[in-house]
Amino acid sequence: MLRLRAFTLIELLVVIAIIALLIGILLPTLSAARKTGEQALCMSNLRQIGTACTMYADANDGWSPALGVPWGRAPFWALVVQEYADSDGYSERSSLICPTADRFNGRGMTRTYAVNVTGLAGEPGDRANYDSGFVHVPIWQVQRPSEVAWYVDSFAADITGGGPPPTRTLSTIDFRSQEHIGTRLGTYHGSDMNAFNAARFDTSAQSHKDVSERWTRPLP
Repeated sequence: MLRLRAFTLIELLVVIAIIALLIGILLPTLSAARKTGEQALCMSNLRQIGTACTMYADANDGWSPALGVPWGRAPFWALVVQEYADSDGYSERSSLICPTADRFNGRGMTRTYAVNVTGLAGEPGDRANYDSGFVHVPIWQVQRPSEVAWYVDSFAADITGGGPPPTRTLSTIDFRSQEHIGTRLGTYHGSDMNAFNAARFDTSAQSHKDVSERWTRPLP
């Protein structure tokens, strides 16, 4: 007759210790793999956003989608992107969402990027104000487009009244404003959450830790 021998307490503790050790070894690797995957998807999203907005400009004499007004419908830039993705509105699965930002905010986000509005924010000397009328960028006039940010990761902010809902981060950023850089620029990436991703006017995308001086110059 076969007799089964039970594990001793010491043997069980050894097995538990080995499992805990393996988990401790694997978790950093899995975390790094997740971050790498999220980074790649965020970059892809930004390139898709830039491509969609370039396609819009190609069909509209070289003018970009609107930077702000009309916020709730096209040609507001985010809804133009959704239209090019065959969607009628915001969705929890779209190129408008950085997966790292989605996880960071702890809710199903529907937009986590912002558009560059530098020089078009109604400040003295600006030619227009994106918050009071339709404002489009003549992208053929953007100098050195491979060096100028177009869309970037963005943070949500504590804005009451006319601000976006909690599932959307702020959608505009003026790189002349230190307040915007400090509260709107979404540094979700990097080992210490000190980096952000940006698509440029040539639709390429890159990770950054600092705002380029070139970005602080007014857009045409």
